[in-house]
Amino acid sequence: MKKYAVEVLFMSACAGMFLPVFAWGGTDVNIDNPLAECVDIHPVHCQEMDNLTILKTTVTLKKSTGECGCFSTLINYTSLLAQDVEGYGRGSAYSLQEGNISLAKMQGRYPFSFVLSVDNQSVRDQKLALMIRCTPPL
Repeated sequence: MKKYAVEVLFMSACAGMFLPVFAWGGTDVNIDNPLAECVDIHPVHCQEMDNLTILKTTVTLKKSTGECGCFSTLINYTSLLAQDVEGYGRGSAYSLQEGNISLAKMQGRYPFSFVLSVDNQSVRDQKLALMIRCTPPL
């Protein structure tokens, strides 16, 4: 394993997919991306800026998100504590931050920064998760 200022490890997940685990300053980020066949999200590094926790990534659009079951070119991201991933959507977890990303004019590879938390003091030394999903129909 190569060591830089940040370590990148790989953990196996269900269905044989790999979830990148990205660590910095005692905080880990698991990326849960069932759209990986269409949209690859590669972590570059995490940083704290003022009160924000930011995950800088490179996003590669491999094919239309419609081929991965999405109804639009918008994808949704949600950040939360990794321990809450199982309960998300069932009322037993809450998101730290969420938003939509438009892929309509994006082609190939481009940098994208995800705001994981607007209160970095509350998530420092916690394992976080970034979930990528299709945006529900409006």
